[in-house]
Amino acid sequence: MTAASTGALFGAQCAVVGPLARRFAADGQRLYLVGGVVRDVLLGRIGDHSDFDLTTDAPPDRIRRLIEGVADAVWLQGEKFGTIGARLGAHTFEITTHRAEAYLSDSRKPVVSFSTRLEDDLLRRDFTVNAMAFDVADETLHDPLGGQADLDARLLRTPLAPEESFSDDPLRTLRAARFLAGYELTAAPGLLEAAGSVAERLRIVSAERIRDELWRLFALPDPGVGFAFLDEARLLPLLLPEVSDRSAEQRAEAFRRSVAAEPVPEVRLAALLLEMPAPELDGRLRALRLSGEQRTKVLGLVSAVGRVRERTDDGWSDEAVRRLAAAAGDQLAATVALATAAGAATGILQTRLGALRADGELDDLGPALGGAEVIDLLGLEPGPDVGEALAWLADLRFGEGRLDPDEEGRRLVAWWEGR
Repeated sequence: MTAASTGALFGAQCAVVGPLARRFAADGQRLYLVGGVVRDVLLGRIGDHSDFDLTTDAPPDRIRRLIEGVADAVWLQGEKFGTIGARLGAHTFEITTHRAEAYLSDSRKPVVSFSTRLEDDLLRRDFTVNAMAFDVADETLHDPLGGQADLDARLLRTPLAPEESFSDDPLRTLRAARFLAGYELTAAPGLLEAAGSVAERLRIVSAERIRDELWRLFALPDPGVGFAFLDEARLLPLLLPEVSDRSAEQRAEAFRRSVAAEPVPEVRLAALLLEMPAPELDGRLRALRLSGEQRTKVLGLVSAVGRVRERTDDGWSDEAVRRLAAAAGDQLAATVALATAAGAATGILQTRLGALRADGELDDLGPALGGAEVIDLLGLEPGPDVGEALAWLADLRFGEGRLDPDEEGRRLVAWWEGR
C-alpha cells in the first residue's frame, strides 16, 4: 500500500485531528494517531469515532500549553503519567507523551518513563497490530514492527518477546484471548506458552481491570477462540477457578453454552457458572468486582435457569409459567434459551409462554390493587398486614391470571374476613 493510498484511508480522522496536529507541528512537535483506531482503519472496520488516542514527542507540560488555548475542556488527572485529555467540539482526545512502562514483580501500577522516540512508544504496546502510528501532519503510516503485515497474515504477535511483553503487563494475556476471538487472528508461535508462563502474575493486576477485560471478551459475537486460549494457557484457575476445576468435557460444555448465549456479558458469565450454588456464586461475582446491578442480573438468571431445569417439561401449568416470568423479569428470553442450551426440555414451556404472551398475560404480572387500595379496602394501618395481603394478591394473580380490580377486591375482602 502506497503512502498516498494509506493517507486516503485516514481522511476522516485527519479532518478531525488535523488542526491539532498542525498546531503541534508549528511548535516543532509531532502528533500521531495510535492504537486501535489505526488497526481498525486498516482493516476497514472503522465507523464514526468520537474518541482518539494520540501520542507525541512533546512532554506533558508542552502538551498542556498547546491544547489549553484551543480545547473546550482539559483533563489533567493523568499528567504525571504523561497523558492529558481534551475535548474539542464533539471529539475527545487522550494525548500521551511517548513512553515506556513496565510492572515491578509485586506492583499493580506501572513504572513509566518518557521518551522522544516514537519507536520506544510502539515497542511498549501489547501487540504489533496495535503498534502502528499514523502521522496526521504528513499523513504517513509508521510501522517499524510489521503490524500491517501481521494484520494481512491474521497473526497476533507481541513487539517484544512474548514472555517479556506479558510479564510487563499480565493483563495482555486476557487481551490476547479477546483479539484472537474478535479479529479472527492466529496466535504467533510461543504466544500461548508465554501466556501460561506468566499466569501467576495476573495476581498483581487489579480485579477491576480483569473484570473489564473479561467483559469485553464476553461481549464479542463469538468468544469461543478466546475461551480456548484462556483454558489452554492455564489462565482460568486465576480467573474462574470454578470452571477450571471441571473436567475437560465439562469445561467444553460450559464454553459451548456461553458461546451460544446472547452476547451480553452477564448472560455469558451466567452460562459458565450455572452449576454454582447461590452463596458461592455471589462470592465469585464479588471477587470479580461486579456491581450490585450486575450481580443481581447474574444471580437472577442462574436462579431462573435452575427453576426451568428442575421441572419436567410437562409440569408447566399456567401458574408455574407466570411465576417463572415474574422471577426472570426482562431476562425471561435469556433464561429459556440458556436452559435449553443446558439440556432442559422446554418445548411445552415455550408453547405456554407464547400463548400467555399472546393473551397479554405477561405484560404486567402484578396484582391490579396496590398498597393504598389494600389499606382502604381492609381498613388497615401501614405495616406487616398490608404486606401479607399484597403477597396473597400476588399468589392470586399467579394462580388465576389477570382479574379486574373489583373482582380482586371482592376476593381479597372475602379472604381477609375468612382468615
